[in-house]
Amino acid sequence: MIVKQLSPESRLVECKDLSALKDKGYTLTPFDSKTIDFLDQLSRRILKDSNSANRPELLALGFWLRKSQLNRIAKEQQTSNQSRDLILSPVGVVFHICPTNVDTMFMYSMVISLLVGNKNILRISSRSENSAVLVLLRHINELMTKAEFSRFQEYINVITYTHDEQISRFLSLNCNARLIWGGDQTIQTFHKFETRPRTKDIIFADRVSISILGSSRLIELNKKDWENFVVKFYRDAYTFDQKGCSSPQIIYFLGDPLSNKEAMKLLEEKVSDFLESNYENDTASMATLKLNRMVDDSLAGILQEHHGSNLFKLVIVKNEIDTTSLQSCGGGYFYSKEVEDLSQLKNLSIPKVQTITHFGLNNNQITDLSELSLGEGIDRIVKLGNALKFDYIWDGYNLVKELSRSVYIER
Repeated sequence: MIVKQLSPESRLVECKDLSALKDKGYTLTPFDSKTIDFLDQLSRRILKDSNSANRPELLALGFWLRKSQLNRIAKEQQTSNQSRDLILSPVGVVFHICPTNVDTMFMYSMVISLLVGNKNILRISSRSENSAVLVLLRHINELMTKAEFSRFQEYINVITYTHDEQISRFLSLNCNARLIWGGDQTIQTFHKFETRPRTKDIIFADRVSISILGSSRLIELNKKDWENFVVKFYRDAYTFDQKGCSSPQIIYFLGDPLSNKEAMKLLEEKVSDFLESNYENDTASMATLKLNRMVDDSLAGILQEHHGSNLFKLVIVKNEIDTTSLQSCGGGYFYSKEVEDLSQLKNLSIPKVQTITHFGLNNNQITDLSELSLGEGIDRIVKLGNALKFDYIWDGYNLVKELSRSVYIER
């Protein structure tokens, strides 16, 4: 069994050898100043790198890794854990099965775990070795060659290997927690592997996210407002071509029928204009993908009508269809419905729904939305533009608490 280790250095290693993680104990405390300094230096490198200039996902990560942001997380956790009888402790070795749909997600996963002092094995797909991932690994590896940060070679191990059950089984049996990001199929695969009795699984299943737009507010927007709106909409939906679990795949237009129709037409026009000069992709391939999906949706009796272009396709769904059961093909293919009142959206309170982004809603309507989150569904309700804004509370988990232990000490 061999795996390719991408960090701390590129080499082939025997999978059965975890001595680098086990021999030297845990020398970092939760929210250790050394960890925060290391991540802050990483932030500076990312933000200064010319390769980040046109990569919004790298810029967002670099901004999130700033010392002020990390100190905010530390302060919030200290405030919520004031008991003098409790101290925070790492859970141990964390095995991260990282997603392929969002290239930089493995970093967010690692950072939260690292902040509380865990040692980390991150398995990324060989398909994730794109420019953004390589930029991040280069900066991490260079930082860990510095004497002041050399200890992090024990805490960060980024590996890749083909689908090999023997390797996955071994790593699952030799960790204290697993973060499984890969969706329902990957979750089922890893549930087959034996773990220790106290190993904790933190599961990120397949989810769907939506956007709710107040039609009357859209109609009122002036030119400058539309420019701001479209940038935020683009950031939410097109950064990862709708493949992020929190990227909207479904749009609800909220208002009376005439307002909804006008808002829909304006959205199509403004977003399409912006995409013409700001969206780079293989449009021919995306057009074929969308056409095939549209044919499938039509044959399945889902599609009522459609509007837009290859860049922005709005598929109006028949009233009797449950939109939360639909999965976009991505690249600007949006399912859509018109509603006059939020009471029509009771179907959203199911486990499948993760994030709701909203625009043009008043405070009472946002309160109504929050009531839909009672029970199993809806983990996040955020303003338009913040769909992909990561925080340590994600998918309903407080990841700091999930990846640490509370140790009781009586004095």
